[in-house]
Amino acid sequence: MKQNSFPTYNDLKQKLALKDADLKFLDNVKSFCKNIFYKKNLNKLIVFAGPCSIHSEKEALLYAEKLKNLQKELKNIFLIMRVFYEKPRSENSWKGFLYDPTLDNSLSIETGLIKTRKLLLDITHMRVPIATEIVDPNVFNYFEDLISWGFIGARTSASPIHRHFSSSLKIPIGFKNALDGDVDIAINGAYTSKNRQSFISIDDDGKIYQKRSSGNELSHIVLRGSKTSINYDEKSLDNANESMKGKNRNFPIIIDCSHGNSRYTYQNQIKAFEYTLRLIEKEKYPIIGVMLESNLKEGNQSLNPLNLRFGKSITDPCIDFEKTKDLILKADKMIKIPGFHLNQ
Repeated sequence: MKQNSFPTYNDLKQKLALKDADLKFLDNVKSFCKNIFYKKNLNKLIVFAGPCSIHSEKEALLYAEKLKNLQKELKNIFLIMRVFYEKPRSENSWKGFLYDPTLDNSLSIETGLIKTRKLLLDITHMRVPIATEIVDPNVFNYFEDLISWGFIGARTSASPIHRHFSSSLKIPIGFKNALDGDVDIAINGAYTSKNRQSFISIDDDGKIYQKRSSGNELSHIVLRGSKTSINYDEKSLDNANESMKGKNRNFPIIIDCSHGNSRYTYQNQIKAFEYTLRLIEKEKYPIIGVMLESNLKEGNQSLNPLNLRFGKSITDPCIDFEKTKDLILKADKMIKIPGFHLNQ
């Protein structure tokens, strides 16, 4: 079978390079995220919103534009767009825009790399911060300069490769609990990432080498529920806090309102989001952010390239943007936690 050689990280980054103004914007966003992580900027709650997965540049850019306009109306919430170009799969199905950008199973990964970097650049030009899930660390290195927040999914939180790789990054990285609800896997993942590691990696010029990381102080955990139950409720958060205390750990928490926390019914994200806001008001838990799976239109559709409806997910079902907007605007007005100043 013929093998395709890809451009090196440096090659693609130079071909599709950031402008100085973009670099300044990203530096500011990453500094802002770090302050929220360390609770130096307590008057902002992060909401990660965006499609379960992207499959269309046009749709992703339209969503980014709407998110940018929504941010202008907010005082207490900082928006970061979910731009998930890879999809972890439990079964053999579509793996994401990067792997199959034309949606026809032609699997032109090199085309996917180019299209993905260009899309991330375009969203950055719009001044919209980006978060993504790191499915393949080798892929992430093509885009690491464009990402302000990263996540390690439920299927890979226990992976030594992902834990070690995360330890070398300088942005917040959230480890999700396992599919069966095991939060200790996320806690152990964040702890491993926080510490120095030595592992095999690929440098910007495509050479394999031994990398020594200094540890990622911005590691944290994400509660996303399980196949059978939610874990954004007080009892689950108490248990998570106890687990961290028992391991002498203390990580910030992000609540993923989808997946198990929505009981795999996308409309239930609203219930999880509103409940989490009430918990934040109690000042009991170290919650710094909330995640929503949201698209231009609600629900989802089967992957049929000849009959795709505009703005609708081809993976997990999402709430539509109008519901997302209403939910976030209401939250921005109602939320009251230490440091929030509603008259800013």
